[in-house]
Amino acid sequence: MRISTVLCLLSMVALAACGGGQKTTYSTGNGTATVTKNGNTTTYESKEGKVTVGQGAVDVSKLGAPLYPGATQSADNGSISVTSASGSGTMASFSTNDSFDKVYTWYQAHLPKGSEKMHASQGGNSMAEFTMAENTANQTLVMVTAKDNATQIVITHGK
Repeated sequence: MRISTVLCLLSMVALAACGGGQKTTYSTGNGTATVTKNGNTTTYESKEGKVTVGQGAVDVSKLGAPLYPGATQSADNGSISVTSASGSGTMASFSTNDSFDKVYTWYQAHLPKGSEKMHASQGGNSMAEFTMAENTANQTLVMVTAKDNATQIVITHGK
């Protein structure tokens, strides 16, 4: 997508997020775009593709990596799904009250050998990154971080 299209898309999603339970169609330089607000999820759709933002915007089973047991997605830990003619991508954010070390060890055991690309700890801050790739066009990234007495998990998948 071109930069102008992306900026237009983000503006429309932001506008729709202000309303509740509504569907609005806008005229753009490339045709029409529809923005739908449904609870905590907003969807933008045009002939160029579809973007869904918010809690539940991503099918967790299609992220390309397992979700840590008990991790939850709250209203402020959202997700985004983007689909266009050139590919698709998803990102979902989760949290758990389990310790960083427990979550990190679980991902080490449940992701392929060699997928761990980085692990760093300093003071009370810790971070780990795992990357799995079938090829350059199909990749999954798992980031685990310690934050505010909780552990954050962000899973990103792109095709």
